[in-house]
Amino acid sequence: MAVKTSRQRMFDRSAAVTFLICVIGVGICIGALFKIQIVKGEYYREQAASIQLDDKLVAAKRGVIYDANMNPLAQSTYAKKISIVPSLIGDDEKLRNIIVNKLSSILGMDKEKLLKKCMSTNLGYEEIKHNVDNETADKVREFMKKEYTKVSDNGAKTTTTYSSYISIDPDVKRYYSNPYFASAVLGFTGYDNTGMAGLESKYDTDLSGVPGHIVTAKNGGGKGRQMPIEYKSVHDATQGNSLVLTIDEYIQSYLESALSQAYTDTGCDTIVGIIMDSHTGAILGMATRGQGYYDLSSPYAVVDERAAEMLGKAAEENGSDPDEAVMYGQWKNIAISSTYEPGSVFKVITASALLEEDLVPLDETYDCVGSATVAGSLYNCHRHSGHGIQTIKDALKNSCNPFFITRGIRLGVDGFNKYFESFGFLERTGIDLPAESNSVFFATSKMTLSNVASASFGQTFNITPIQMLTAVNAVGNGGYLVKPYVVAKMLDEDGNVISETKPTVKRQVISKQTSETMRDMMENVVSTGTGKNAYVPGYRVAGKTGTSEKVTQTTESGISSTFWASFACFAPANDPEVSMIIVIDNPKGAHGGGAVAAPVAGETLSNVMEYLNVEPQYTSEELEKMQTTASNVVGLSPSEGRSRLSEEGFTVIVRGDGDEVLKQIPSGDQDVPTGGVIILYTSQGAEEETLTMPDLTGMTILQATNTANAAGINIKISGNSLLESELTAYKQSIEPGKEINYGTVVTVYFKSNMGVTDF
Repeated sequence: MAVKTSRQRMFDRSAAVTFLICVIGVGICIGALFKIQIVKGEYYREQAASIQLDDKLVAAKRGVIYDANMNPLAQSTYAKKISIVPSLIGDDEKLRNIIVNKLSSILGMDKEKLLKKCMSTNLGYEEIKHNVDNETADKVREFMKKEYTKVSDNGAKTTTTYSSYISIDPDVKRYYSNPYFASAVLGFTGYDNTGMAGLESKYDTDLSGVPGHIVTAKNGGGKGRQMPIEYKSVHDATQGNSLVLTIDEYIQSYLESALSQAYTDTGCDTIVGIIMDSHTGAILGMATRGQGYYDLSSPYAVVDERAAEMLGKAAEENGSDPDEAVMYGQWKNIAISSTYEPGSVFKVITASALLEEDLVPLDETYDCVGSATVAGSLYNCHRHSGHGIQTIKDALKNSCNPFFITRGIRLGVDGFNKYFESFGFLERTGIDLPAESNSVFFATSKMTLSNVASASFGQTFNITPIQMLTAVNAVGNGGYLVKPYVVAKMLDEDGNVISETKPTVKRQVISKQTSETMRDMMENVVSTGTGKNAYVPGYRVAGKTGTSEKVTQTTESGISSTFWASFACFAPANDPEVSMIIVIDNPKGAHGGGAVAAPVAGETLSNVMEYLNVEPQYTSEELEKMQTTASNVVGLSPSEGRSRLSEEGFTVIVRGDGDEVLKQIPSGDQDVPTGGVIILYTSQGAEEETLTMPDLTGMTILQATNTANAAGINIKISGNSLLESELTAYKQSIEPGKEINYGTVVTVYFKSNMGVTDF
């Protein structure tokens, strides 16, 4: 074997070293490629895409929010989004000023804010305004067509259009069928289409949908200039899911109308109303005034100056920001997020517990002398002279404090806490709305009989209106505590049902027998007791009034108190369809629940029962005062018509000088108040004559009827007409001074101020 020379050995070593270097080099290259393409491949792809592609989000249309009848309450429509390209505007001050001045004028934007955006020259794309309507976008588009000549540093001129620096892209805009309707429930969306309050916030993920994309290729000039349309890729957005609510637009309207009137009449700080389906817990109506009432389309605008002043003043006293307090206070749904002291409405719970535990026989009597001393504390009755001999039914009707104090302690601490918890007062109801609060109650381990005595008639603790309503609803529906809810169904983009809310019974709190007894007792409260102003003929309302002293404060004129006035009820009493609660915070003047809250409930229930086609059950006394129909005398002579209608008990007025009755108002198929007015027209044009609506407020039923008849109009009485002598009109459906036709039927609302005070 030949021996290698030193030269050959040197060559072999060099070759080996070279090979090794090549292997190492290739390995390094492979490793680097592996790191770039595999380990950090996604990172570099994103970096490349950011340089080569411009990806703009296209907002998805939010799902529709429907009422229970599939009437759209909130929906989205396509709009436009205006953007600029600061990197292309660069340092050209003339160009920047032209764009700022023109866009600020068209879009109504602040020049300084827009100028700041234009000077962000490191950005290739800057959004400046969302939710731009098509008309405004067209004005921007016209401006974009105009030419601009740019002069470089070397004097070279380049002519482009403003479309090189401005972009119009698809966007969506949320709008509401009535921007004030159910505002506390619906909530609103922010500028970026995100839910900010109410259902819009609670169900934001479901309503939002999936955004689309507009991906545009950019040139290599480093300025982020977009390439022609053929280099653009559009990925459509997917609409969000829709909600079908339990809220009924008509029931909600009845409630809102009654609350608005009461808010004005009482001068209160806030007022709340909730209507619930007695069997399922579905919320048919929920409204507030003073807080939770605002313009959903312009949520930052102050709607209620009185409420804003109150909220701002409270914020200043607490050392917080008044402007912020006004905004958040305006959006707050106090039906579920604020607490109050229930007062005598809570006696319904105490009575139910006492009957369920068989601690108070129905025939047991108590002599109320105006006060009672229990556990070392003196408690006064709101009737200082006392109610005299009272059974539990009498005590509930008259809202006798000493009765419930002395009988309430029979439950003991453990017994009281058992029912307080069982009726749901120690937990949130779980309603599908955001920011629900819980009660403020004693530490149960430290409660005393003195605490039980005060709590038994609704004092010294706070609960939410929704908690009180669900508890009273359980008393009326057979004893079942149901979970309240506002969303009935969720639908996909094609209208298919994705999910459906099933009624949830949490537990049975009292027996059906106790429930039936309580129904009878609570109906007695409305027919003859402190709740008489909620009486609705034919519909057997069962309820309980409440008035609780909130704050005692020193003023220049001395010591004054503020109150919560409330009324909770269900109807019909023998088989409840709906339950309702009205809570009024700090009413001015009359402040009893029976005087100010019960009439609101009665007016609302009258409309709701009729709308739901609940069959009225009239008593013989009610039938005597019922409306009736008159004979149709069109075609008869005036004398024949007058004679026939007079025999039926109506007042007849003939207008015109013809020989034949051409028109009759009210017509023969319309309801007419018993003994009401019927107008007979005997010549053409006579029916065009009008009269001025008189002011009937402050009158008794007899006075209002006589005044209406003399004027030639009819009145429909709303209120407990069986108590005719003590009723006074407080509202009428047609404003005084309005021109109306002869024979028009006006609804006049009456209430009593006698025997409706309670604490």
